[in-house]
Formats: sequence, C-alpha cells, structure tokens
Amino acid sequence: MPGPSEDVPRWQPPARETQHRADPWDPSADVPRWDPDADVPRQPPAARGAVGARPFRWWGAHPWGIAWIGVFLAPAGVLLLRFVDEYGYERFVAPLQWTLIALLALLLVRAVLFSARRSVVRLVLGLAAAGGVLGLLLWPVTQVTLGRVICPTRAGVDLGVQSAAVALEAWQRGEAGAAAWHAADPAPAWREKARSISLLDYRLVESGCFERAAPIDTRYTWHDFRVTIREGERAPLSKVVVVHTAVEGDGWKITGIEGPLP
Repeated sequence: MPGPSEDVPRWQPPARETQHRADPWDPSADVPRWDPDADVPRQPPAARGAVGARPFRWWGAHPWGIAWIGVFLAPAGVLLLRFVDEYGYERFVAPLQWTLIALLALLLVRAVLFSARRSVVRLVLGLAAAGGVLGLLLWPVTQVTLGRVICPTRAGVDLGVQSAAVALEAWQRGEAGAAAWHAADPAPAWREKARSISLLDYRLVESGCFERAAPIDTRYTWHDFRVTIREGERAPLSKVVVVHTAVEGDGWKITGIEGPLP
C-alpha cells in the first residue's frame, strides 16, 4: 500500500504565539463604576425661573380655582382689616382694603377672560356664582350687628348727639321733630308716642357705635338718654330712650328711636 503523498499538507498545531484563547467573561467589566476623580459632566440644575413660574402657569390653566380661593378668603381679609383697626393703625385700613379689593378683582377678571374664550354661558354662570357666594360670605361680617361699643377716636366728637337732642327737644314741646329725622319723615310709632306721652326732662347718658366683625362703621351711632315722662294722669316715670343716628349728606339725621315704652 502506498504511503501518504508528500504533496498533501499535514495538520499542524497552531503556533503558541498565534493561538487565540477565549478569555473568561467578567460580569463586572460592563458595570459602570463611580470615579470621584473623573471629569464626568453632571445634570445641570433646574433653572430658578422655571420653578418660580410654575404657580403662574397653573394659574393660567386653572384661573377659576385661584378665583374661588380668593372668594372664600374674603371674610378673612375683612377680619384682618378689623385687626389692623383695633390695634391703632386705622390709617392703613383704607389702603389695605382697596388693595384686597383690587387683588380679588384681578383674580375674577383673569377667570372671566379665561371663560370668555371658551363659553359665554360659563362666563356668566361663573361670575354669578362667585358674586353670590361672595355676598353670602361677606354679609355676616359686614351687616350683622354684634352689639354696642364705644366709638373709636377716628369717629370724632359729635357722633350725631346734636341731632338726637333736637328730636328730644321737639318731643318736649309736644312735636315729633321732623327736621332731625332721616328724609324728614318721623316713624309713625314715634309720632304717636310724642303725642300721647309727655317728656318732662332728659339727659344724655352715653353715645357709641355698633359693633360688627368688620371695622366699626362710624357713620352709624346710638345715644342713650335718661328721660322723665308722664303718660296721661299717671305719675312720672324714669325711662331710657335710645336714639339711632346716621350721617346723611352734610350732617347727622335720626334713623330710629327705641322707647320709652313698648
């Protein structure tokens, strides 16, 4: 049998220096490592303007939400005005009041303009609802009388005492004192009392204003008079008459009288 041909190449193991060996896989090689000395760019900080403008962007998208917050906080603003007035800073009451009114108006105008672009019906309903709720919230703190108090110094000295005294002087003469009344028209009940009850004497006891949650309105005052009256042939009686006065035009006018008899 003939041997292998000399021309056929025989298999030779690769040379040691050229032999390729597969390196074992190192799982930690693909995991990034933190190097404090490496100059790696970090995430830039958020711009301050973007954070500060976020509430304004939310306001622009939800103007009625901010407007309703202003409506529900309106009574708190009235109480703030009373606090400022009570602590002797009455000169700041009017500027602060107009500032709060302007701020609330700005919130409502912004909400109205937002609704105007979408629906006129929503505009009207939203404005009507805000006005109605605002009136309901402000009525107790501005119109409900809590009692009678001494007027603050800003009310002045007169307080309508002279007009109240004019009515009592007219009653002492047997008249109703129409000139001192609001719109020169005495109440029918008082006119009847002035005719049937004789006033013998009177003296002023105290004057003051009507208290409420809002700053005291010095345009409305009360005056307590101790009077001595006689009804028909009965013996004289000592009673208290309360005269209510209010600023009317350029002077004080009587708006009502309580007493001397029910």
